[in-house]
Amino acid sequence: MLRCASTRWFEVLCPRAESVAAVAALAATGAVELEIRAYEAFPIQHLAAPLGAYQSLLIRYGRYWARGRLHRQALAESPALVLQRALLRIDAWRREADPLIDTLQSCEEELTRLQRLAQVLERIAPSRLDLDAVTHGGPVLGTCCCILPPEADPRFPPWMIPRGIPWEGGLCFLILSPADRLDDVKHLVQALRGRIIEHPPWLQGDTRHCLDLIGQRRLALSTRVVLLYAELDNLFEDYDLDHVLGEVGGLAWFATHVGGLQLAGEHLVWVTGWTDDLRGHRLADALDHARTHALLRFRPPPAGMRPPQVLDNPPWMRPFELFARAFGVPGSDEADPTPVVAVIVPLLFGYMFGDLGQGAVLLGLGWWFARQGLELARMLILCGASAMGFGLLFGSLFGMEDLIPALWLHPLQEPITVLAVPLVFAVGLLSLGQLLDGLGALRRGELGRWLLRDLGFLVMYLGLASLSFSTALGWLAPVGAAWYLLGALLVQRNLIGALAAIGHLLESGIQVMVNTLSFARVGAFALAHAALSAAVVSMAQPAPGWAAALILIAGNLLIIALEGLVVGVQTTRLVLFEFFNRFLRGTGRVFKPLPAPPPVVEAVG
Repeated sequence: MLRCASTRWFEVLCPRAESVAAVAALAATGAVELEIRAYEAFPIQHLAAPLGAYQSLLIRYGRYWARGRLHRQALAESPALVLQRALLRIDAWRREADPLIDTLQSCEEELTRLQRLAQVLERIAPSRLDLDAVTHGGPVLGTCCCILPPEADPRFPPWMIPRGIPWEGGLCFLILSPADRLDDVKHLVQALRGRIIEHPPWLQGDTRHCLDLIGQRRLALSTRVVLLYAELDNLFEDYDLDHVLGEVGGLAWFATHVGGLQLAGEHLVWVTGWTDDLRGHRLADALDHARTHALLRFRPPPAGMRPPQVLDNPPWMRPFELFARAFGVPGSDEADPTPVVAVIVPLLFGYMFGDLGQGAVLLGLGWWFARQGLELARMLILCGASAMGFGLLFGSLFGMEDLIPALWLHPLQEPITVLAVPLVFAVGLLSLGQLLDGLGALRRGELGRWLLRDLGFLVMYLGLASLSFSTALGWLAPVGAAWYLLGALLVQRNLIGALAAIGHLLESGIQVMVNTLSFARVGAFALAHAALSAAVVSMAQPAPGWAAALILIAGNLLIIALEGLVVGVQTTRLVLFEFFNRFLRGTGRVFKPLPAPPPVVEAVG
């Protein structure tokens, strides 16, 4: 609790032939970060040229290979031999596939052009334009259609006659010009980053007849495309590319993200690093499922290696880790603020957004998003529940304050109290931040320094804060200041350090009081939310029944969208810049899991 977990050091000993499969299995868990103790010559680093050839082929043929189901198996032979054989197999496949792909791409390009042309003709159809007369106007005149980006500023020369056509997301023109100058028209369109839509010579007749012809041609092309893809799929299976590409893809991934391993002998290698699988079950299961002959063990990390830190909280708290991650990751000597944030964020949000009905809407939205698998939705559920709780305290239901009794007060009737409560809350929260800083000092072995100096600052702060409510505890302020300065003198053991502490005390004292006053905005937003809700209710009261209901619905939706966003931003600001500044530095090493390998159907042993 209130502490990050250190990742565990793991070591895997496996045969060199199975090293790629073993690393891929570990990476697929998303729970390992490799840190090789000593890179040694591993037979994959010299394969840059064949792997580069594979990457070039992947760019051209990747979309066709992605239709297949890849398999991966342990490397029974050297990576160089596997790559050589794979490239030869791919080259043989290319000789048969290239003509099919060229035809396929030609069909797909024609389908795209015909689709755009059909869209243009559908917009021309209602007009009185005689398309057949325009497109077959004789040897002197020629025509073409173009689509320009919306920001284009076409300035057509006088020998061109453009006709604008309604078009979403751009400008569309049907252009009539001398036939011998159509190339100039196309150059102008290309200069404006536009597209020419060709009018194929087989397309004749009026608009409706042309649309029928285009439909027939698109149907024939679509059928041809399906058949071509089927032929390519058959070729993929004939050349056994599922295994070939699975092996090469695994090698390419390994070369990019791993690069090399530590040799443990002529036939064995070490795979070492960190894991956030603190019990080790996922790693062991992954290696077993991959059917490798790997041995997994956990042991203390080698001397001098700094383990990455991971936040380890219950599932309902994990959405609130977002706030701590904004600072990085807390170090091993810092407090993980997530359990505290999981309480204060809903409280701050609910106080500023106190309404039973609107909170229920947020809770419902959070529940729906959670059903869709969105982890952050749990935060919305808790914030909505908090808003409902404060709605009961404020007696507010969809902005109406006469339907349910207020268990505490109505904000607009007691604004001073609404403004004062967040200030008291701020004093407690910022004091907690100072205590969490003391917890970090304890873990660093610097508790004595903190007690001599920083605890005096906390006493001074409590004394200053108490002056806003009563002078009875005002004496704590000078006592705390003297405590801080005397402690600084004992810590620094010289006069210059003690004098510098005076400036630091003044700066930090002003800063913490400003931080405290910043929480007044919590009360201000609570009042603003109540005032906006009251305004909506006031607008609805004189309206007839259906109109009043419409105003209430629209007004509450506006409040939920606008106020929900603003209150969320203010809550985030207070947590990050007022609370976290007291103790959090984010000095931990971030855990960076090894990216998962290319997906495969199964690992064949």
